[in-house]
Amino acid sequence: MSLVRIFFFALLLVVLCGNNAQSQEPASHGVVPLHTMPPEQWVEKVWGDSNKAGEPFVIRIHNDAGYIVLPYVPPIDENITIVRGGWSVGMGRRFSRSALEPVELGTFAIVPKNMAHFAWSKSETIIQVHGIGPFSSTVIDPVYELTDKGVFMLTSLLQPGRPTSSSPPDCFALRIGARVHGEAGEGVVVGARCSPANQLTQYWVRKPNSERFWATREQLKPL
Repeated sequence: MSLVRIFFFALLLVVLCGNNAQSQEPASHGVVPLHTMPPEQWVEKVWGDSNKAGEPFVIRIHNDAGYIVLPYVPPIDENITIVRGGWSVGMGRRFSRSALEPVELGTFAIVPKNMAHFAWSKSETIIQVHGIGPFSSTVIDPVYELTDKGVFMLTSLLQPGRPTSSSPPDCFALRIGARVHGEAGEGVVVGARCSPANQLTQYWVRKPNSERFWATREQLKPL
């Protein structure tokens, strides 16, 4: 056997052994506990990157009690597990309480790619979503958001909006700082979201103990 052939087989053996050793290395793993999110945190990145195309991801979305997820269309199959609280989901391009289907703690739900849907949080809720990126929550119709920094127009429920100098005149009957009472208790308005297309405004209320809840104008009584 020539030296060249011996060298070739030796090199091949090294490559094969190297590949075999590589394939036997244990895959990385991780454990991500369920956290209590601060009041103003909407999303927690759990695993992967939901913004990257083709990359698996897991995120957790926090909704305070009473929050209405306005209709939006996911660009991917949305795999949902309720890990805290109680939630309801409905299909369609307009929010309708009669179309809501309960998704209780520990329940799994799937919303197919490009299917318009909406939701409502019966209690403070954490929703775990997994899928293959990119994930977004682009709303079907514009949403106006009232904050202590002014009014913003949202095109995505989970991304910052852009400032706007005006909003429909019937959007925000209550202002930031207004004292109100509702079924969940009384407190001060700290934010609001208005969807003219859905004829709906929901207010974010902070109670004296710092707990927060959402309620529509019809569910609140000014103090």
